[in-house]
Amino acid sequence: MKEIVLIFSLLLLLCSCDLSTPEEANLGEIENAFQAIVLAYNLDHIDDIMHYYDQEYLHNGDDIDDVRLDWEIRLNDYQEMEITDINIELDGDRATVSFIRKFLSNGETQQEYTEPDDNGDLSYWELGTNDWKIAGNGSNGW
Repeated sequence: MKEIVLIFSLLLLLCSCDLSTPEEANLGEIENAFQAIVLAYNLDHIDDIMHYYDQEYLHNGDDIDDVRLDWEIRLNDYQEMEITDINIELDGDRATVSFIRKFLSNGETQQEYTEPDDNGDLSYWELGTNDWKIAGNGSNGW
């Protein structure tokens, strides 16, 4: 009986420990951010989307104000956004994310993009002091 209690206690201890590596934690943080961005879009909460952008964002010549305007236009034009097939490539404190992004209206796909090839405004991330932020491909020497 003591052995069963000991084995059960060890299993409980192992299950309660955080067994993820730093890389797994980074991947999880970026994946969670993508889920939050999709939810924010579908709830029409642009400030929640912009929370994930670095204030020094620069992508193909567009800065933080330009990308906010892009999101305002998208929110006006499409009712819903879906992101699928997320693939994250980590390189130290940088990450490149590829994925499929769909904008829908009345349940029908209106626009579909393969990122980062088609736009990339959500694809280039950097690890800041406390969390990952979207930096763009021209920010901070990318």
